[in-house]
Amino acid sequence: MRKRLPVAGALLLCALFVTIGLLFLPYPGAQYDELLFLNGVVRPQVAEFWMELPRLGRVPTMQMTYLGTLKALVYAPVFRLWGFSDWTLRVPALVLGAVSVWLFFLTARRLGGAKAALAAAALLATDACYLLTAVFDWGPVVIQHVCLTAGLYAMVRFGQEGRARWLFAGAFFAGLGVWDKALFLWVLGGFGVGVLLVYPRDVWRIARDRRLAGAAVLGFVLGAAPFLHYNLKTGWRTFEGNARRDDFSAVFLKAVVLDRTLDGSGLIGYLVRESPEGPPADLTDRERGFLGVAARLGMPRQSWQALLLVVALAAAPLLNWRSGRRKPAVLVSVAVALAWAQMAWTREAGGSVHHAILLWPLFHLQAALAAAAVFERAGRKAAVAVLAVFAGCAVSNAAVLSTYMAHMIACGPQTVWTDASRTLVQFLEAQPGRAAFAADWGILHEILFYGKNRIPMIGHADGIVLQSDGNPQAARELEQALADPKQLFITFTEGRDVFPDTRKKLIAFAEARGYKRRCVALIADRHGAAVFEIHEFTR
Repeated sequence: MRKRLPVAGALLLCALFVTIGLLFLPYPGAQYDELLFLNGVVRPQVAEFWMELPRLGRVPTMQMTYLGTLKALVYAPVFRLWGFSDWTLRVPALVLGAVSVWLFFLTARRLGGAKAALAAAALLATDACYLLTAVFDWGPVVIQHVCLTAGLYAMVRFGQEGRARWLFAGAFFAGLGVWDKALFLWVLGGFGVGVLLVYPRDVWRIARDRRLAGAAVLGFVLGAAPFLHYNLKTGWRTFEGNARRDDFSAVFLKAVVLDRTLDGSGLIGYLVRESPEGPPADLTDRERGFLGVAARLGMPRQSWQALLLVVALAAAPLLNWRSGRRKPAVLVSVAVALAWAQMAWTREAGGSVHHAILLWPLFHLQAALAAAAVFERAGRKAAVAVLAVFAGCAVSNAAVLSTYMAHMIACGPQTVWTDASRTLVQFLEAQPGRAAFAADWGILHEILFYGKNRIPMIGHADGIVLQSDGNPQAARELEQALADPKQLFITFTEGRDVFPDTRKKLIAFAEARGYKRRCVALIADRHGAAVFEIHEFTR
């Protein structure tokens, strides 16, 4: 019974993770980067790179120089069976997030025992940023988390059992993570250096053993094969220009982002508005209940867990110095420090929650190891106190999640997550014979998705307007679109542009060539705020 209770508790935490995620799922509209993988499903011709495979022909393998098509391959059968909807987009990602929580529990249990693993898993399952980046996987980060937790579990099993199959599995998931998104190399590099520092004899033993070395190399090569093939064919294009480094002011801002990710507040103001632009339409009794609970809790924006996780990162090696957990604790701390250092000094990276969250759940693993040391060496009262701290932080996490829900209901999602995308597509579907020109970032993929790839679109319209001033080819494409009477041009309303002044530049470009503009419609969100403007240009 004692063995079964922690397992049952961990499964309940996974179920809780999914349940909370489902509550958030319907509110925001699909976001552009959340849908980026859609190109690999419905527009494979725009992929960065292809592989020629027997009987399958040309298969897209790299969507961008650093982003593979693994997510597209996972989702293709989902969309084929159940079509395009918020549920088919987000439920698989949410389930994968729950799988990562389960794998985390299994790993932490092997290293620190069931009690510490369950306590840390409770923190992870209620972590606001971890949960919300799983539901709304715009990083993308969910497959990264699965690859990291699966790889860690396999490597722990290898360390404890010495079987080559676990080394192969760990290396395979490491390679798979790199193919999914090359930013996995941050964490992988941190662990690589850490392993050399902490386990030099074991590394040497594996290198001298042909069977083990072969398993490690074969596993990684198989997992990362499309990524390696692409870079071998293109002269390692993934790494071109990545030697640029940020200055100290940018590094400081990235430290602030990491802090806000740790305390759960990092998505307020980005995923949800901080203040309402109007009352929500059709408020349900359930939503009124959520707002009432959030009001009683005082709308906390920050969780207590940030301090616990930072202290655990430093304390875990010290608390476990005389135990068998010393090396794993030192390794994880080194890996986190080196991974974040790469993130911090790389230009145009690490400044967003979806980058910082790639370090998860390593902080929580250190919390489990620190708790395990206390449970092992301290008295019962100290153990109860530690469990109380973990429980308090989990409750604090839940309170922060309630604040997000209250903001989602009362204020609504931010512009790039607007629920007006669904209404926009409904309007376009009611205009037979018309085509859509998505002038700004954050419109094209949403129309493709909610329109089920049936609405005629200009291929890469979201960059043409910005390039039209200095790029003759872009100017010609924009002129051709203006000359087509079927085109409806979609922008955000004035002041909401994602690419600065896109709306003004489009209108100025058209008027300079003798076109007159007519506002066909304004598309509002649930709160009555006009988000999209649909234009028609005639001579």
